[in-house]
Amino acid sequence: MSTETKAPPVHDVPPATVRRNRPRKRRARDLLVIVPTFAILFVIVFPVLWMVFTSLRPATALGARLPFGQWFDGLGFDAYARLFQGSDFGRYLGNSLLVSVISTACTVVLASLAAYALSRFSFRGKGTVLLVVLATQLLPFVVLITPMYLAFGELGLLDSYAGLIIVYVAMTLPLAIYLMMGYFNTIPTVLDEAARIDGCSTVGVLFRVVFPIAVPGIVTVVITTFIATWEEFFFASVLMTGEKLKTVQVGLSSFFGEYASDWGMIMAAATVSAIPTVVLFSLVQKRLVAGMAAGSVKE
Repeated sequence: MSTETKAPPVHDVPPATVRRNRPRKRRARDLLVIVPTFAILFVIVFPVLWMVFTSLRPATALGARLPFGQWFDGLGFDAYARLFQGSDFGRYLGNSLLVSVISTACTVVLASLAAYALSRFSFRGKGTVLLVVLATQLLPFVVLITPMYLAFGELGLLDSYAGLIIVYVAMTLPLAIYLMMGYFNTIPTVLDEAARIDGCSTVGVLFRVVFPIAVPGIVTVVITTFIATWEEFFFASVLMTGEKLKTVQVGLSSFFGEYASDWGMIMAAATVSAIPTVVLFSLVQKRLVAGMAAGSVKE
């Protein structure tokens, strides 16, 4: 006669019951994290939402004390129509796009070549080169504006796209070199050696082997460089004084009047000028985080 005892049937516990049975201390601990997180997020996002909301409000409502129920009356795109029909803001956008794209492309190419050389080759003075590159980041670029302005005046680079692009490449290149070098250091050198055995030259190894693997690092440099050049104001305001050559940030500052300002149009301009960086960052944010994380790892 069998003496085996049957185990009681195991029933699946509904997820709702599991959530109800969680310890109260754990739920309180979660609230201590979630509530401050949402509060900080609200503080960060609120100015952006208010900027967009102000750009949609009618001009008569700006500055007026209205009941909350009337805040959303008359919302429209009148400020955006005034922005593009009554100003050169479209030209400013084109200027910024041209300068930022060319500067970003030059920085990526130069930083990739320099970072590959510093990552893969050992030569005399390598430490000095790295120290000089780092020292350029420690020096405030503001102190260079006077000698740079005089030098560009002698070279005929004032009020020219070329002059501003040179400045932007010089500003963004040191950080881009360190980012790319940190990422190249994570790529095993055995891949380079295998490619050379197969007959690849140094240029072939760089473009056929290293670059395809280093796409997240390249994306990181592209995003950081583009955002830095797109949002730069100081050098653009000093070196580009011509009305037709102003970038979007300099053009935006010109909308502020001495005695009165069209705040609806200003907020519309600020909203439009923020769209390229927001869209670009949203599209590649996963690769950006992966590239920055990989670039921070050292062999």
